[in-house]
Amino acid sequence: MINALIPISSLLISDAFLLIGHGLLLTLLPIAASAAGFSDTQVALTGSAYFLGFVSGCLATPLMLKRVGHIRSFAVLATSYSVVILIFPLLPQFYGWLLLRFLIGFAISGLYMIIESWLNGNANAQNRGSILSIYTTLNLVMVMCGQQLFNLGSEQDAVLFSLAAILISIAIIPVSLTRSAAPAAVHQVKINFSKVWQHSHIALIGAVVGGLVTGAFWSLAPIYAKDNSFDSTQLGIFLSATVLGGACFQLPLGRISDKFDRRSVLMYMALVGSAVSLLFVCLPYYVTTFAGWPATISAFFWGGTCMTLYAICLAHANDNATSDEFVEISSAMLITLGLSSSIGAPLASVSMGLIGADGLYAFTGACLILFFIIVLFRRRSHVSPANLETKEEFRTVTDMAGPAAYEMDPRTEIDATQEKE
Repeated sequence: MINALIPISSLLISDAFLLIGHGLLLTLLPIAASAAGFSDTQVALTGSAYFLGFVSGCLATPLMLKRVGHIRSFAVLATSYSVVILIFPLLPQFYGWLLLRFLIGFAISGLYMIIESWLNGNANAQNRGSILSIYTTLNLVMVMCGQQLFNLGSEQDAVLFSLAAILISIAIIPVSLTRSAAPAAVHQVKINFSKVWQHSHIALIGAVVGGLVTGAFWSLAPIYAKDNSFDSTQLGIFLSATVLGGACFQLPLGRISDKFDRRSVLMYMALVGSAVSLLFVCLPYYVTTFAGWPATISAFFWGGTCMTLYAICLAHANDNATSDEFVEISSAMLITLGLSSSIGAPLASVSMGLIGADGLYAFTGACLILFFIIVLFRRRSHVSPANLETKEEFRTVTDMAGPAAYEMDPRTEIDATQEKE
C-alpha cells in the first residue's frame, strides 16, 4: 500500500492544505456574514449560492481539463479560490457575497474533480478501494483541522480570510512540482435521474432529504452556535464533533446495511436523527451549560446519523445496478444532493425566523421524520429491490467530493476490463 501512495503523495499533501483552508472557510463565512449585518435568510442564500456553484463546477470542469490539462486547471482554480477569499472582507455586501460564494463552490468542486481523477489514474484493481478510503478519511480530518483554526482570529478582521487564502495557495505547490504521471481524462458528468428513480425511489428521496439537512447545517450551524452563546472554541469543537460523528459511524452503519434491508437502516437513522434534532431544540432551555459537552455529544450523534445518510442512500441506489451504470447513478445522486442542499438553507432560515436559532434543528428534525414516514410506508408496500446476494458492498463516501470520486470505486474496474476485451 505504501508503494501505491508514494506516486500520489504530493497530490495528497495538496489535498490536505486545500481542505484545511476550505474547512476554515466553511466555519468562517456564515459567522462573518452575520457579523457584517446579514440576516439569517441572507446567510442561507449565500450558502445556496455555494451549492449551486458546486453543481456548476461539476458540470463545467471536464471542459477545462480537456482544454488545458490537470495541473494548469488546478493552479487556475486554486489561485482563483485564493483571490475570491481575499475579496470577501473588502466587499461586505450581500449581492457581492452571493457571487463570491458561488465562485468558491465552483472552484472547490473543480479542485475535487481534478484530485479525484488524478487519484483514479494512479489506482488499480488491488488498491483502488484503499485509496478511496484514504482520500475520504483525509478530507474529513482536514476539514476538522480547518474548523479548529477559527480560534486563531476574529471573524471581524481579515486575518482568518488571509490564513485560508495562504493555505489554499500552498496547495498549488506540491501539485505543480509533482513528477507523477499525467492523470486519466475526466469524462463529462452524465446525469440520469430517471435511472436512479428506476433503481430506488428511496435512494433519490434520501439524497434530497440529505441535501436539505446537510445544506442547512453547513450554511447555518455556525449561526445556531453563535446565537446560543458558544464561544470560538466551543463553536469549533461543536462543528468538528458533527463531522467526526459522520466519519465514525459511516463504516459501521454501512456494514450493517450490507447485512439487512438498507431501507430499514435508513428508516431508523432518520428516526434517531430526528430525535437528536429535537434535543438541540429543547436542551438549551433546560441545560445551562449546553454549549459545552452536551452540545458536543449531541453533535457527534447527529453527525453520525445525518452525515451518513447520503452514503447509505447511494449504496441503496447502486444495489442491483450494473458496473457501467455506477458512475452515472452516483453522479446523478451527487447533483441531486447539491441542488437540494441549495434549497435546504433558505428553508431552514425561515424556520429560524419563526422560532429563533433552534429553528435550524426543528427544520432538520421535520425533514428526517418525514423521511422516516416515507420509508416506513414504502417498506410496507414494496419488497426490497435487493437481497444479500445481489447487494453491492458498501463503500465509504463523503458529500465533500466530486463525481470523479466514484470512478475510484473498485466496481468500476469491471468496465475497464470489459472495454479491453
